[in-house]
Amino acid sequence: MRLRLLTGILALLIALPQAARADDANEIDLKLFGEDVVEGWQGCRFSLWQADRDPLRDSFAYVLFAPIPDGEALPAWVKIGEDVAAVAKQDIGSAETGMLEPVQLFKSTDGDLTVLLEIESQQRSDRGIEIDDARLTFLVNDKFPFPVRVKGLNGCLDDVGDAESAAAEAEPAVPGDGISLSQPVDIDSLDQVPAPILTAIAEQAPECEPQNTAGYSTAYTVNDAVTLWQLPCNLYANRGSNVFVLRWTYQPDVATVLMIPTVPGSGEPETAELLEATVDPATATVTSISLDRGGDCGTFGRFRLEDAPGETLEFRLLEQRSKTDCDGVQSDPADFPLVYESR
Repeated sequence: MRLRLLTGILALLIALPQAARADDANEIDLKLFGEDVVEGWQGCRFSLWQADRDPLRDSFAYVLFAPIPDGEALPAWVKIGEDVAAVAKQDIGSAETGMLEPVQLFKSTDGDLTVLLEIESQQRSDRGIEIDDARLTFLVNDKFPFPVRVKGLNGCLDDVGDAESAAAEAEPAVPGDGISLSQPVDIDSLDQVPAPILTAIAEQAPECEPQNTAGYSTAYTVNDAVTLWQLPCNLYANRGSNVFVLRWTYQPDVATVLMIPTVPGSGEPETAELLEATVDPATATVTSISLDRGGDCGTFGRFRLEDAPGETLEFRLLEQRSKTDCDGVQSDPADFPLVYESR
């Protein structure tokens, strides 16, 4: 009943005479977007584009886009004017049909922007669920509702068969066992991180306290089965650390914290905490730098994500460097004396 009432009110507002919309100050400055916002994301997604456009052909076609890195859609992006806003889906019931809910509601964190999706026609395909006809209605405080007809996809592009899409999805040659990562999807709050990941950190890496950090995290798709999550571990006076977690699509309630290997034979225990971690998605490598306050001594480590026994993944130490003499002479940590190099 609430949904029918909401839909009826919106329909009445949308039917306002066009003359009442003459004041531009009262209009929502909705903008279409493409690669300028989605940054080449080629993984699974929940995406909606203007009905008379095609995101594989037109540079600006999307109206709403939510990456799905591990089977669960992240908050969606919409563009109003020059600003890209994130809107999170609200739980208002299930379709219980194996299809998408015909009426969905999204809201921005500050509550100023509401987006209503009404799906009128959808069907299953090899890519997922295709949305043939739907309407998005944008509502902002003190502005007229803005409706737009859309089409869309809840699924993946693996079977598109389009030459342009196939070229965009081609993976670069990668050394080692060939693993590469998608471009990063940035998460600005722990509230947007799936609960099983935070539970895994609490149980498997109790030394990490992400709740005491700003919460900025990143998700990388490894393949259709697994996603790598990079979360803050601890925040220190002049540096921060990260923890890396795997989440499997076929076991969404289970997550595994990756341990960071140490130099073989050193006797140092493995830990989940990695200081000042930087990820290179193309090679699935992570670089860690730990410097003293003066910046003239410290350690440098480089690790690569690789296949491991038991159909899982693990980090392998590729290189470890260390400068113990804090002599006041600063240099590139990558040029510190070599301690260990993987063969």
